[in-house]
Amino acid sequence: MAQGNNFLTIPEQEGLFTTTKSERSGEDRNNCLGEDEDDDEAEDDVRIIPRSSPIPRKRGHSINDETAEYMRIRLVLPPRRVSFADTTGADLVDVREFVPFDSDDEDDARWEEEETKYHEAYREPVYRLCPEFQPLTGTDLLLAVRTNKVEVESLTPVPDEPLSFEGLIRVLNISFHKSVYVRSTMDGWITYFDYPADYVQGSNDGETDKFSFRLSFAEPYLFNGARIDFVVRYKTSDGEFWANNSGRNYSVTLLKCHFQSW
Repeated sequence: MAQGNNFLTIPEQEGLFTTTKSERSGEDRNNCLGEDEDDDEAEDDVRIIPRSSPIPRKRGHSINDETAEYMRIRLVLPPRRVSFADTTGADLVDVREFVPFDSDDEDDARWEEEETKYHEAYREPVYRLCPEFQPLTGTDLLLAVRTNKVEVESLTPVPDEPLSFEGLIRVLNISFHKSVYVRSTMDGWITYFDYPADYVQGSNDGETDKFSFRLSFAEPYLFNGARIDFVVRYKTSDGEFWANNSGRNYSVTLLKCHFQSW
């Protein structure tokens, strides 16, 4: 057997525990003196407690407690039942069909009457063309043609075209080769266009000839009070001649109304 001693070594406990002393009261000390008269002085009460103690923690709800709470609430709630229509003999699908509505003659007559009242209450406006000059006639026209070589003879509306009008121009026959143009504007001569007039076959009377032209209102000049201004240029081999209503231009105004007349 080995000579060395093998003993379990206990680590030092210094620092792990704290020593506390509590003095006894005077009464307890007298009692102790009566019992142990041989002791010269009273012994102190010595206790050893750990330096730190674990703090108690509140335990959470266990799974058993949660299950019990769920069962308690479940028993209070009314039971739920799910059933389908086919289990009671009914159909799962409800199909509805719609058929066209056939109106009788009385209903048709009533709707026609209501439509007539509506059209009477709302009448779509129409337009009327109003010339702002009076064309010359007879001897006055012939005198103006002899003086100016060209003059506007007449203006007439175009059937089924309420925004258009036609005009006749009388020129003095001073040259076999001749042409007539109508210069017109709808924005006060900011812009203008020249339209050639057409010769009227069989219009020569030995002294004068006739030419015809057509002008129309168009967007964006379809408002009430829109106006077309025009002049006439007569071009011949002997020179060019103008007719402009004595410097006032020939003008036609567009008026909105519920009837049409000239």
